[in-house]
Amino acid sequence: MKKLVLFTVAVIMSGMFPIQAAEQKNDEDMAVRTKLASEFLKTMQVDKVLNQSFDTMKEMQKQMVMKFAKDPESQALAIETQGKIMDLMKKEMSWENLKPDFEKLYAETYSAEELDGLLKFYQSPLGKKFIEKQPEMQRKTMLMMQQLMMRIMPKLQALTLELQQKAEAAAEKAAAAKAAAAKAAAAKAVPESTPASETKTTEAAK
Repeated sequence: MKKLVLFTVAVIMSGMFPIQAAEQKNDEDMAVRTKLASEFLKTMQVDKVLNQSFDTMKEMQKQMVMKFAKDPESQALAIETQGKIMDLMKKEMSWENLKPDFEKLYAETYSAEELDGLLKFYQSPLGKKFIEKQPEMQRKTMLMMQQLMMRIMPKLQALTLELQQKAEAAAEKAAAAKAAAAKAAAAKAVPESTPASETKTTEAAK
């Protein structure tokens, strides 16, 4: 019996060691990929691109507000509000806060070989030129999108006004129906008054 117990324990332990070894290998592989991901993101200058993106978006939103605001007061308020929103987003979504999540994302998505290949490309003259031109491409892309938004903004405003008018009309209709129902219920609850002639007849009989 004792030998059987020892044999069973030995079998269980022999099955655990390969699992532990595999887990250790996976942890080591993830550590390698995380390190490569960190180096890759640094090479891509993601922190710099992120900051430039927020600054560009803030400026473009300011220009759109200046174009569509109806008066100087609402324009100033809208610019102040948009500025505070973008500053808050820039602070909360800083590279310091996002870096661990991005490293994990790249490490989980790419293998060590793929990350190493990407690094070699972006550290090459052509890769460096690609990175160098990214701010310009981003600025041109945002400008293109801003021009597109300006073209469709009048349509969006007209659609918003139409939906608002429909909502107001529906609300007025619902309010009128509710008032009519309340009036009908009140009228039904009041008892009918006794006719004057019937009252006099009753009194005479007494």
